Parts: sequence; C-alpha cells; structure tokens
Amino acid sequence: MKRTTRIKKKTKYRLWYLGVLTVLVLVLVIFNLALSPMRNAKKQATQLAQQYAGLKEETAFYHYNRNHTYYTVAGTNDKKQKIYAIVAQNGKKINVYQQNEGISEASAKKITQQTGNVKKITHTALGMHKNKPVWEISYLNSYGNLCYDILDFKTGKVVKTIQNI
Repeated sequence: MKRTTRIKKKTKYRLWYLGVLTVLVLVLVIFNLALSPMRNAKKQATQLAQQYAGLKEETAFYHYNRNHTYYTVAGTNDKKQKIYAIVAQNGKKINVYQQNEGISEASAKKITQQTGNVKKITHTALGMHKNKPVWEISYLNSYGNLCYDILDFKTGKVVKTIQNI
C-alpha cells in the first residue's frame, strides 16, 4: 500500500516537472520566433552595408520606424572611416554618412535631456525623416508618459516633438 502511494507521488511530481519544462520550452521557442524578423533585418542590412558602403566592422545597429522603416548599421568602412549606413526596409535605398558629419548618439541624448522633462531615455535610433537623416530619441517624461524627439543629424536641431503618448 505504501509503495503504491510512493509510486503515485513520484509519477505526480514527474508529470508536474514535465509540464513546467514543456511550458519553458514553449516560451523560449515563441521568444525566438518573435526575435527572428529583427535578426533577419539586421543581417540583411549589415550585408547591404558591407556590399554598398564598404562596411568592415559593425559597432551598432538601430531600428527606426516612423512613416517608413529604416535599419541603420554603424561601423567602420574599408577606408577606416566611421560611418552610418541607413538602409530602407525594402533594401532598395541606402544612405551612407560619415559619423563626423553630424551629431553623435550621445549628443542627441544630451540635447533631449536638456529639455528638462526627461525622466528616462528608452530608445535611440538613426533613420530618415523627409529625406534627411535624423536621430529619434524616445523617453519617459516626469509624468511617466512616452515622448519622442526627432533631431536633425547634421545640426542637432529638434525637427519634431511628440509629447504624452
């Protein structure tokens, strides 16, 4: 009788562990599938930057999504110049800029923080807005609302501000 009870308990625990393990595996698979499109976009943008901009070493990757989607690869080209290669989502247009032609990511963040209402910067991205390179800085303001600043890459001037989303 005791032996039967012990076997039932072991079976119960094994089934419970199997259930937990199954759930964990499913979560990992779903997470992997969710990230797959971004990994593919990064891979494609990097390949295009290597092919058309002479990218040799990648140092950063940005995803910009306003009216159009752009993927930006930062790095060094074959002439040892620091560049940004901004690739349209369809891969048909690539804009290449030397990093010293405009403001850095850190400078863009600093400009946004100087507005005085920034609690936490949540995301930065380099992309194209009205055919000009821009930094997009998303942040939470002091009220916890999501806000965006779009800054001109070359001048650092605020092109557009979206508040309290």
